[in-house]
Amino acid sequence: TGTSASTVVRMFAKLGYDSLAEVRREARTEVTSRLQTAAQRAPATIGAQRSLAECVDDALLHDQHNLAATRQGLDMATFEAMARTLSEAPGRVFVMAEKNSAPVAGYLATHLNMCRPQVHELGSGTAFAVDRLLWIDPQDVLLVFTIRRYSSGALLAAQHFHAQGAKVLALTDSAVAPIVPHAHHTLVVSTGNASPFDSYTAAFFACNALVSAVAQLRHAEVSAALERRDVLWKQVQSDPWGGLLR
Repeated sequence: TGTSASTVVRMFAKLGYDSLAEVRREARTEVTSRLQTAAQRAPATIGAQRSLAECVDDALLHDQHNLAATRQGLDMATFEAMARTLSEAPGRVFVMAEKNSAPVAGYLATHLNMCRPQVHELGSGTAFAVDRLLWIDPQDVLLVFTIRRYSSGALLAAQHFHAQGAKVLALTDSAVAPIVPHAHHTLVVSTGNASPFDSYTAAFFACNALVSAVAQLRHAEVSAALERRDVLWKQVQSDPWGGLLR
């Protein structure tokens, strides 16, 4: 509009923004939150005039916002219910995340397995998931992570667990995500990014918080399990697999 840069900066400062970079981050977040695919988000997030240093700073700014927004929006009653369900469930805990989200499931299942028995990744392959779904009962729990573009596999798994009387816990990016009506408890994480791709930083934060809470609730069992784990590691390091296989 022909307005000078200094005037723009002063205007946004009066509106409470710390910097013009913060304004740009919020604008990108508002735009990209309405776009489902990475291809649709690319024109709004890939700036031809950005330096590589600005790419670094933008990524940091977005993830700082994601962490703060996720923490501020976290309902502690819901978080406690999820942590206690994961800690006290008498059956199995299945963890599921599909497509690009699969590393979240792997990370969460690995660490929950050190806190309690009977933790399994449900898997994203249709045949594999169907085989696991055969024996679901009301004592089991599904913890599913699903973000846009929402996976039909995650939704079908949640519907099946719910129909069997099992608990469904969801991590997602929107309070109106398709998974929400089929979950007993839901945590919402922010996934905005300076690139066309969703950020999983806040998702890993939520996973870390859940694992920390489960470990706290099961502190005696976790301490004993980690001691056994150290013994196993020493056996493997001194005689790789031989001592365990004899």
